[in-house]
Amino acid sequence: MSQDSLISPRATARFVVTLPPEPSRLAAALRRDVAAAFTALTTTSDAFRHLALRARRRLVVMIPYVDHVGAAWAAELFALTDATERILILRDVRQLEDCGGAGVALQRAATRLLDYSGSGNATATDETFHAKIVLADGVAAYVGSANLLRRSKELNLECGVLIEGPAVGAIKVVVDAVLATFEPQSNAPAALSRNSSPSRR
Repeated sequence: MSQDSLISPRATARFVVTLPPEPSRLAAALRRDVAAAFTALTTTSDAFRHLALRARRRLVVMIPYVDHVGAAWAAELFALTDATERILILRDVRQLEDCGGAGVALQRAATRLLDYSGSGNATATDETFHAKIVLADGVAAYVGSANLLRRSKELNLECGVLIEGPAVGAIKVVVDAVLATFEPQSNAPAALSRNSSPSRR
C-alpha cells in the first residue's frame, strides 16, 4: 500500500466530548439550550473506537497519563484494531506498574511501549509531552484533552476533535517525528526509560 493511499480525499472534523455523569449541571444547561438539540456530539469512547477500526497499518496512542481503567480502555482498542503496529507512548511507563492486570494486558497488546520523558542521565532534558493524540495511519486522528484515566473516560468534561482527511497529514508529521526520537541515532529519550514520576497535569 502506497503512502499516498493512506491520505483521505476530504477533510472532516467532529467535536468529541466526555460529559460528566448525571446529575450534571452541564447536562442540564445543554438541555435548556435549543441549539444543543441540533448539535451532534461524538463521545470520546466512540471516537477512540472509530480510530481503532480505521487503522490498518499503525495505531498510535500518545497520551501522557494512565490508570487501571485507562489501561483496560487502551488494551481494548489494541485488541479491536487490525493494525499490525500498536504503539503506546506514555510520559512515564512506570505508571503501568500501578494498573494491575489491566497494565499487564496493555503491555501485551502493544507492539511498542515508549516512554517520552527525561531519561534521568547526565544528558537528560525536561523534554516530554502533554498532548493527547490517537492516530490511525494517516487517515484519522483524535486531538484533545482526554487522558487514559477513569476521570477522562467517565467523569470529567473532556473535549477534542476527531479529524479525517488531508489535515491529518500535519498530525502524522508530528507523531512520526516523536517516534523518530526513539531511533538509535537520535539524541532523544529511550524506549522504556525509567525516570522520576512526573507531576500530574
